[in-house]
Order: sequence, then C-alpha cells, then structure tokens
Amino acid sequence: MYAKHRETDIAVLASDEDAVKTGERLYVNYCSVCHGSDARGAKGFPNLRDNDWLYGGEPENIKASIMYGRTGTMPGWEA
Repeated sequence: MYAKHRETDIAVLASDEDAVKTGERLYVNYCSVCHGSDARGAKGFPNLRDNDWLYGGEPENIKASIMYGRTGTMPGWEA
C-alpha cells in the first residue's frame, strides 16, 4: 500500500490527493495521540501547525524526524 509512495519526491506527494489521504490516516493512527487530533500539540509535544520547528521545517527534516525519531519521546517509524 505504501510502496508506491516510498520513492516519490515529497513535493509530488504533497499534491497527490491519494497520498495526502494516506498521510492523514497515518497521522490519526500514529501521531495524534501525542500531537493532538488537530496537530496543535500538547504539553511536551510540539505544535506541528505553526512555523516553529525544532529540527527544521523543510520536508526532508520533517521526514527525518518521522523516520528516525528524536531524542526524548519521539519514536522512529522507519520500520
């Protein structure tokens, strides 16, 4: 299901309706517990809707955070 998205450039994925819907489902299942259903964060978990990024807001920086995690409580999801 995800293989077709894995090798696609992030900018292309951002304009692909199917990919965006898949990302939304993944967010709801894996990220909303900590970052909130509206992605505005919670105590100890950053707001993902503002422009204040801890590790850089460029797509590749965000992908690295998701794939490899960050020190503290952010797990890596690459596996």
